[in-house]
Amino acid sequence: MPIGSACTNGHVRLYIQLPFINAAAVHRHRREAPDMIHRPASALQGQTIMMVDDTPANLGVLAHVLEEHGLTVVVAQDGEEALARAERVRPNLILLDVMMPGIDGFATCRRLKAHAQLRDIPVIFMTALAENSDKVRGFEVGGVDYVTKPFQIEEVLARINTHLTLCQVQRRLTEQNEKLQKEVALRRQIETHLQTAYDQLEERVAQRTDELARANAQLTAEINERMRAENSLRKSEARIRRLVDANIIGIYFWTPDGALTEANDAFLNLLGYTQQELRDGKVRIEQISPPEYATLFKREEEEIRRTGSLQPFEKEYLHKDGRRVPVLVGAVFLNGGQDEGVAFVLDLSQHKEAEERIRYMADHDALTGLPNRALLQDRLQQALAHAHRSRTDVAVLFIDLDYFKHINDSLGHQVGDSLLRSVATRLQQCVREGDSVARLGGDEFVLTLPLITDSADVALVAQKALNALDAPFHCDGHELHVSASIGISMYPDDGHDVETLMRTADTAMYHAKENGRGNYQFFTSALNRAAQRRLAMSNSLRHALARNEFTLFYQPQVELESGTIFSAEALLRWRQPGQTPITCSEFVTLAEETGLILPIGEWVLREACLQLKRWHELGYTNLVIAVNLSARQFFQPNFLGTIRNILDDSGIPASCLDLEITESMLMQRSEDNVATLQRLSGMGIKLSIDDFGTGYSSLAYLQRFPVDALKIDRSFISGIGQDSNDTALVTAIISMAHSLRLKVLAEGVETPEQITFLRSHGCLSAQGYFYSEAVSAEAFTKLLRQQQRTVDA
Repeated sequence: MPIGSACTNGHVRLYIQLPFINAAAVHRHRREAPDMIHRPASALQGQTIMMVDDTPANLGVLAHVLEEHGLTVVVAQDGEEALARAERVRPNLILLDVMMPGIDGFATCRRLKAHAQLRDIPVIFMTALAENSDKVRGFEVGGVDYVTKPFQIEEVLARINTHLTLCQVQRRLTEQNEKLQKEVALRRQIETHLQTAYDQLEERVAQRTDELARANAQLTAEINERMRAENSLRKSEARIRRLVDANIIGIYFWTPDGALTEANDAFLNLLGYTQQELRDGKVRIEQISPPEYATLFKREEEEIRRTGSLQPFEKEYLHKDGRRVPVLVGAVFLNGGQDEGVAFVLDLSQHKEAEERIRYMADHDALTGLPNRALLQDRLQQALAHAHRSRTDVAVLFIDLDYFKHINDSLGHQVGDSLLRSVATRLQQCVREGDSVARLGGDEFVLTLPLITDSADVALVAQKALNALDAPFHCDGHELHVSASIGISMYPDDGHDVETLMRTADTAMYHAKENGRGNYQFFTSALNRAAQRRLAMSNSLRHALARNEFTLFYQPQVELESGTIFSAEALLRWRQPGQTPITCSEFVTLAEETGLILPIGEWVLREACLQLKRWHELGYTNLVIAVNLSARQFFQPNFLGTIRNILDDSGIPASCLDLEITESMLMQRSEDNVATLQRLSGMGIKLSIDDFGTGYSSLAYLQRFPVDALKIDRSFISGIGQDSNDTALVTAIISMAHSLRLKVLAEGVETPEQITFLRSHGCLSAQGYFYSEAVSAEAFTKLLRQQQRTVDA
C-alpha cells in the first residue's frame, strides 16, 4: 500500500491533493503511457501560513521571507494558542516546533488531526530533533514533512513552493474528476430515460400517434445530450491519457493486499524494475518499502480507508539494487472505493543530492575537501567534551607552511593550489582514525588529536608531519621543497575551550618560526607571556608614528682604500617613552603582518631623504643615503609614484638614493620585478642587493636585474679566516660581482684582519662596528666634520 496524504477544502497545501478518479475511465486508459502534471508558476501568493514556536524570533527571518513571497504569516507561541488560532484563521499550512512548554509539537499535531475542522491542515515540523525516530514519530501523529534546524531558507521556500504547486495540480484534477462523475451520472440518467422510452414506445405508438412525434422529438434531444456527454467524457479521458503519457511522474496502481497491478515506466525505471517483472508479480509494496516504515504503513492503511486518500509526504523506496530512493508519494482509492487505488510518485534524488552538497560545502574546504574552520571547531568541541569525561588529553597542532607565499607569487595560484592539495593528502596519512585534519585557509592546517595520554605521542605525530612535508612535491611540472612550522597546545594544560587552544597553538607556531622554521614547539607559559608582549607591542606600534616615536640612526659606509664615508645607511629605531630604543629587527615582522610597514616605510624613505638634503646643504654633496625596502612596499602598485614624490619633496638627486632589496624579494614575481627595477634605474636611483648569499639567486637572474652593488651578509664576513666555507663563499661573491661589473660592500666588518682580506680580494667598501655603529643624525654629522678636518689637514 503506498504512502501519502491529502490536502482538502481547496486550501493551498505543502503537498499534492490527489483526486478521486473514476474507475471505468482509469481502467480504460491505464494501460496507456504515464501521466504529466503541469506545475503552476507560483503557489505562494495569497496563502496563510501559521508558525508555532515558543520563541517566534527564531523564525523571524523565515516569516519575513514568506511575507515577501505573498504569504500571510500567523504566529502562535504554544500548542493551545495554535489550536485556538487555527480554529479562527484556518491556515493553509502550519509550521510547528516540537519542543514547546505545555503540550509539545507532537501532542499539538495529534489534537489538530482529531479536530473535525482542522484535521486536513498539513503540518510541517521544524525542529532541532534530527533522529530518525523523531521523524517517524512526527509522521505517525499526522505530520506531512520534517525540516531540521538550523534550516536553509532556500530549502524551506523550495519545499513550500513545490508542495503548494502540487496541491494546485490536485485541485484541478479533483475539479476535472467531479465534472467527469457528473457527466457519467448524466449519461446513466439518459440511458435510464432511453430504456423507459423504448419500453413504452410500442404502446404509445398504438395509443397515440400524435404522441409519437413528440416522443421522437424528445428522444432526439436526449440522444444529442448523450452524445455531448460522451464527447465530454472522451475529452476528459484524453486529458488523463496525456497525463500518463508524459512519463514525468511515477504512477502505479495497487490493491490493499500490497500488490502492484500496473505502473508506468517512470515509476519502474526509478526503482530499476521492468514491466515484465511487474506482470510476474515481482514488484510489491513490501519489497519496495524499507522495513522501518512497517508501523507507519499500518497507519497509512487506516487513514486511506477512513478518508479515501493520503496527503503526500517524503519517504524512501528501495531500488532493486538495494539503495534507497527519496520520493514524494501520495495515493487515493479509485472512485471512492476500497478495492484498488492509484499512487503518484515524484523522484527527490536530485533535490536531496543538492541539499547534501550544500551541507558538505558549508563544512568543508572547497580546495582540499578537508573540514573547514566551522567543522573543526565542532569536532574539537566534541573531542574536549569526551576528554573531560574520559580524563584524557586533546592535542591541537597548528601547521603553517614556510615560504608558501613565495611559491604562490612566483609560480602562480594554480601551482600553489596543487601544492595545498598534496599537503592535505600527506597530512591525512600522518594521523590515526578518529583524528581530524582541517584547513583554516591559505597555508594553515590544524590537526586535532583526541584521546592522548602521553605528550610524547603528539611529538611523534608532529615529527611525522614534518618528515612527510620534507619530501619533494611535484606540482604541474615543478619540483617544490617546502617545510612547515608547527605549534602544539594541549587540553587541559593550555586551555579548556576551543578558542584558547587554537590561540595557544598559534602562539607556539610563531615560536617555531622564530626558531628557524621546519620544527615544532609546544606551548609554554613563557610563550604566553611573549604573546602578550607581542600583542602589547602591536597595539603600541599602531600609534607610534602618530606619537612621533620613530627615529632614524645612520651607519657609515666607507671606502676601504681611503677610509672616506661615501654613504649612510638609514636604520629605524623605535623609542617608546621611558624605554631604550628598539631596533627594527625586533618589530619589522610585526609591522609586516599588521600592514603598518607601508606607512612606516614611507616615513623612513621621506625622513632619510630630508636628512640627506640637510647634509648636502652643509656641503657634503657627494654623500649617498641607503634605505632598506620591505617586500610589501616594493610590490605596492603606486610604489614608483611614491618614490618620485619623495625625491621631488626632498630635492635630492635620484643618484644619491640607494635602495637596498633582498634576494627573496627579487625572486618573487621576477618578471614584474625586472620592469620595476628598470624604471627605478632609469630614474637614476642606485640599487643594491642586501644580505647577499642568504637567498637563492642564480647568476642568470642577477644578469637580468639592473642592480649596482651586492652587499655581502655579515654572517659570512664574521667567518673570514675562521671558517673555510665562509672564506671561500666571500671570495666567490666578490669574484662573481667583478665578473658582472657590480660593486661589492661587506656588512658587519669588525676586525683589521677582515679589512685586509677584503681589500686583498678586491672588495672596495664596507660598513660595521670597525668604523662605527649606527648613530643619530647629530652624531653622524660629527663623523662627517671629523673626516673633513682630517682631509683638510
